[in-house]
Amino acid sequence: MTCLLGTTAGVADQPHWVPTDELQASHVDVPTSILETRPTDAIAPSIELSEDIDPIERELRLQRAIADSLYGDNQKAIDSLGEPDRDDTAAMYASAMWMMQNGKVDEGMQTLRLIADRDDAPPETHKFLAVGHLHLDQPQSAEAAADIYLDANQDDAYTHYVRGLAILRQDDPVRAHDSLRQAGYDEDDVAQIQTVAMQVPVDVRQRRLTIGEPIKGIQNRSRYDDGCDSLGGASAQSKPYNFTILFAGEYDSNVPLQPRFSGLGSNFDHDDYRFLMASFLDLQLMSTEDFNLGLVGSTYNTFQVDANEFNIQDYMGGAYTNALLSEDLVGALRYEYHHTLVDSDRFADEHRLTPSMTWLGSRGHTTLFYEFNPINSRAPFLIPAQNQSTDIHRTGITQALYTFGGDGRVYGGYQYAEGHADGSDFDVNTHMVTGRIERPLPRQWIADLDVRYVWDDYANPNSLDFYDRARDDERVEVRAGLQRNFVAPVSLRFDYTYINNDSNTENLFGVRFYDYDRHIVSTQLIFSL
Repeated sequence: MTCLLGTTAGVADQPHWVPTDELQASHVDVPTSILETRPTDAIAPSIELSEDIDPIERELRLQRAIADSLYGDNQKAIDSLGEPDRDDTAAMYASAMWMMQNGKVDEGMQTLRLIADRDDAPPETHKFLAVGHLHLDQPQSAEAAADIYLDANQDDAYTHYVRGLAILRQDDPVRAHDSLRQAGYDEDDVAQIQTVAMQVPVDVRQRRLTIGEPIKGIQNRSRYDDGCDSLGGASAQSKPYNFTILFAGEYDSNVPLQPRFSGLGSNFDHDDYRFLMASFLDLQLMSTEDFNLGLVGSTYNTFQVDANEFNIQDYMGGAYTNALLSEDLVGALRYEYHHTLVDSDRFADEHRLTPSMTWLGSRGHTTLFYEFNPINSRAPFLIPAQNQSTDIHRTGITQALYTFGGDGRVYGGYQYAEGHADGSDFDVNTHMVTGRIERPLPRQWIADLDVRYVWDDYANPNSLDFYDRARDDERVEVRAGLQRNFVAPVSLRFDYTYINNDSNTENLFGVRFYDYDRHIVSTQLIFSL
């Protein structure tokens, strides 16, 4: 019977199941037949037989179960086999593997432990005990089981890989390096695996530190901020800080529509090239299992080739804190102060205070947030109605789902904002629907796509409108990005952004001051230290 199993449970040599929440490096080509472990209240199957079964019938059951497994129906294989005879090591092993393939890792591990020390146990038993321990976030036990198997199977690359991940889970990258190299990875692959494995959330306490950050590198937050970053905080990592520097070259088809600037003449397209430099610092001052406190800061500077009167400088400083309120509920508070200049002249000062609550699920997180954003604008205006200084109250909800074993994400969100401005032209109610997809590609590339739709309903007749109508805008924004992470700390990113704003405001000559199209093409070099 052992020989029969050896020909069918080939999972020992070519694993059909792997814990995908542990295999996070996008370049690793692994099967995805098993998703993350599902919580279960099921009781482990009894190993006692309620009645004697004819040996021939028992053999036929095993063969039927093997056939069911070969057809990809592991649950049917479990049902066909029934409760295996505790003295039948091969049947016990097969049952354990099918349970693990079907997501019942706890039950499968209990059965594997019963046969692990038997003389007739398949040699791969400890190999898959290591995998199961790793999947259940028991890295020390996973390492011990892997060592037992590797004593007689030093050339098994997969077990060296599992052992390396288990050691990484114990926060020991130096020892893990040797195992990952023995698994056949080169230095670049090892660096990538170490970076990703140290950031992958294992439990609620670690997930709370990663939910606010993009999966790789840095996003252009001044242009695309969907509320997901309201939590703040450093990624789950051993160092207490994250420092990123970004250099970019951009082509812009409508320079006068830089962030926070629009008005007279904005409908006349002015294309130009610019150089952009930005930096971001996240420094954790305090971090415990249930709480963290940190400081954030950023700089954003653009240098136009021709239209240097539209050079932008933005300097931000702030702080954040996150607290684990219950097993899967995180409370957060973030504050930012922004000082913005146009052509080296003071343009606006603003404050952003954002409390939020996040529920952590097994496959994603849901965030509810409120933001108070008073803006003191120095933008030029001809009459008091065009004064853009305003207090903005914003509320929103964001849902994130982890995909591709944790390497990718899907976001969806809605925001509602009210702006109470000093100038009557800028009293507004705003609705925004947004979505984003982040997907890993081969060779460490990552693709992302942002789409958002915004509609602005202004409360008062606009001073620039010949027909004395209230301004009504609808805006569509689309951004596509492609990023590759080279040897740490260098990344390269390409972005294309399209913005279309449709506005009804026009003067006697049919000029629509707030009606425009904008195309931005950007190449970014990113250093994350």
